[in-house]
Amino acid sequence: MVKVIATTKGYFAHTIREMGEAFAIPDEIWEDVKRRPSWVVLAGAAAAVEAVEVKPAAELIVIPADWEDMSAADRRALASKISGAEVKRAPDADKIIEAYVEANKPAPFDDAPEPQTVAQAQKAAGGVEPDWIAPGEPKPVAD
Repeated sequence: MVKVIATTKGYFAHTIREMGEAFAIPDEIWEDVKRRPSWVVLAGAAAAVEAVEVKPAAELIVIPADWEDMSAADRRALASKISGAEVKRAPDADKIIEAYVEANKPAPFDDAPEPQTVAQAQKAAGGVEPDWIAPGEPKPVAD
């Protein structure tokens, strides 16, 4: 999956995407230029995002919250540890670290319950009946 950001409002995967919204596109769609949405850009630094893989929790590298305040040499060392290759420039290191942090963020609402219909919610709340149904047996109206 390739993480992208919408540059304008667009439609992808049965969803309307707002400008600035980040989402993922399957690799096979991203690699096919004809199928790739023209209104998206890679999230973060283009080269760094493609190089960074999402790692399992056991392999995660701990990134300090104030990594931007670290010295250039420390940031280059951290980026080298993330990418597995030597990083010589601090701006490149910053892009790699940003992409790594973004790629390893937990998805929002991962543990959210399944959506309910109104009827399911009413049943769970005790089966509230609408106020227009009279209690008891229905009685025919005589004219």
